[in-house]
Amino acid sequence: MLKLQRQDKPHPPVLIVEKLYSIGSAPDNNLVLIEPNIDPVHARLVNAEGKITLKDNTSSSGCFVNGQRVTQKELHPGDVIRLGSAQFEVLPLTHADTRRQSNRGSWQLIADGSWLTGQTFTIPRDQRCVIGRASECDITISGTHLSRRHVELSVVGSSLRVRDLGSANGTYLNDQPVEDDLAHNGDRLRVDVYSFRIVSPGDDREKTQVRSPLPEFTKTVERKTTSDAPKRWKTRPTSPGNRMEPTYREGRGFNFWPWLGACALLLAVLIFLLLR
Repeated sequence: MLKLQRQDKPHPPVLIVEKLYSIGSAPDNNLVLIEPNIDPVHARLVNAEGKITLKDNTSSSGCFVNGQRVTQKELHPGDVIRLGSAQFEVLPLTHADTRRQSNRGSWQLIADGSWLTGQTFTIPRDQRCVIGRASECDITISGTHLSRRHVELSVVGSSLRVRDLGSANGTYLNDQPVEDDLAHNGDRLRVDVYSFRIVSPGDDREKTQVRSPLPEFTKTVERKTTSDAPKRWKTRPTSPGNRMEPTYREGRGFNFWPWLGACALLLAVLIFLLLR
């Protein structure tokens, strides 16, 4: 495994421990970059078979490794990545990083916004964890608009309880204001401008959830009893059986001779009257 250390500004290292790691300006990325020329989903890091590959997501400004623009490139310690104006150095994990990663039995908050991006905070299973700007909080963040005791987190069964402590600016879970609610793996917690991705313990994430089988419904088909009585078929008014069809007599056509004689007689009478 590798980590990314930002070079252009002070920033905590970003550990690449997930199989798919997205980078971009959209708030739902694993690593959020708010610098100019960063697309909503700029690039992805794919962790497979012990190799980490940087893949450009058809970004407008491109992805650069060691000064060369790439569409796909396997990363190694010592490589330098540039995305927009953000520049990272690829480093191997240290023993401290390994110890940090080995603590997978607890819930974690992975910061993905503001200057905390990349930092990981552990939520112990057996005690409550308070986030705020006061020094006595379990997680202290020196935010101007953060309450002294902003929110309390505690593990409840297979969920993480999020309880707002009457903060001035509120607590948000998946961009919805909450006072006391349960969070699950993959949810997003936001307090003031600080956002975190909630990660459940490794044991819970590795479990395969099997859906209970759907109940089988049997439909009873009632057979109609047959009758020996003659059937009476019902037809629509537009069916051929209900239409009035013209009838024609065979062997007889229309006879014009009587009509012709009558017209000739009438014409003769008119001429006689005119010549008188």
